[in-house]
Amino acid sequence: MKNKKYLLAFLICMMLGLTACGKYRMNNTDDSEEIHVKIAHVSSEDSATQIVCEAFKEKVEELLGDRVVVEIYPNATLGSEAEMVEALQMGTLEAGTFGRHSAIDSRMEILNLPFLFEDDEHARKVLRGEEGAAIREELYNIMLENHIVALGWYETGFREITSNRRLETMDDLKGLLIRTPSTDTLIKAFQTWGASPTAVDLSELYTALQSGVVDAQENPYQLIEINNLYEVQNYLCVTNHLTIPNQLVFSEEVWESYPEDVQAAFLEAGEYACNVGGDYNIEQNSSLLEELESKMTVTYMEEESLNDMKQTAIEKVWPQFVSEDDGTQELIDEINALR
Repeated sequence: MKNKKYLLAFLICMMLGLTACGKYRMNNTDDSEEIHVKIAHVSSEDSATQIVCEAFKEKVEELLGDRVVVEIYPNATLGSEAEMVEALQMGTLEAGTFGRHSAIDSRMEILNLPFLFEDDEHARKVLRGEEGAAIREELYNIMLENHIVALGWYETGFREITSNRRLETMDDLKGLLIRTPSTDTLIKAFQTWGASPTAVDLSELYTALQSGVVDAQENPYQLIEINNLYEVQNYLCVTNHLTIPNQLVFSEEVWESYPEDVQAAFLEAGEYACNVGGDYNIEQNSSLLEELESKMTVTYMEEESLNDMKQTAIEKVWPQFVSEDDGTQELIDEINALR
């Protein structure tokens, strides 16, 4: 079974490499039955995640016509990200896109390490560029071990801190009651930086900030804007402390039921959609800061404090998630080599 999974991962990577050149076109073995694909995510209809799903749907229709019907379910209508992972593994959901990769396998938590990615270009190389193909093959193998087929990865934008008090130094984080997603690396990082992190679902974040359940939060510019967080937060501190990549995935059980030419078309559509999503996120997050400056007081974490935050994370947080024994140290070394 393990060899079979590695073979499937190899074929996926080969197909992803060929799609850019349009070198494959396989004959369908049975086109008599219409295929329905439900693709789910937890973000809103005006999010970058929705754009990824729409790009996937558009490319599938271009490649396969009316043989495949893609239905998009936003706003967690098919469940939370954790529930989506379970449904994918059980084969009751065909596809989804989200950043909850650590819920699939603890080794994937390394992608959520603070200051792992140096900048947008570094993240692009690892997640979408030819330079990161070997890294992604290892990630695909981990996914397959957990009965999920990954079609691709894309950036979601670097995360910044909003709060109701001015932040400019690492000392300013001490005692800050900050919302984070339920991501172990982020929770431990903010604890190490002196803050008091607590996990709150994104759908409940606005109310939590408005009512004072938490005093601060951290997210990319796009999610700050889309969720109107500037209405309940006075300050935005630019830190670029982390970017959590999203992946576009299928249930392995469902995937194996598709004809080969449909799988190939889905791979091409997945690569296309992830490129659309990654480029869109970079563009949006580079332009939204100016817009948010008109709605909030923007500060920048001082360089010395940023260096302290980074060094503290590498020395105290990274070792909790990186090991020679499970291959994560090798992955980290390969990612660092692309800086």
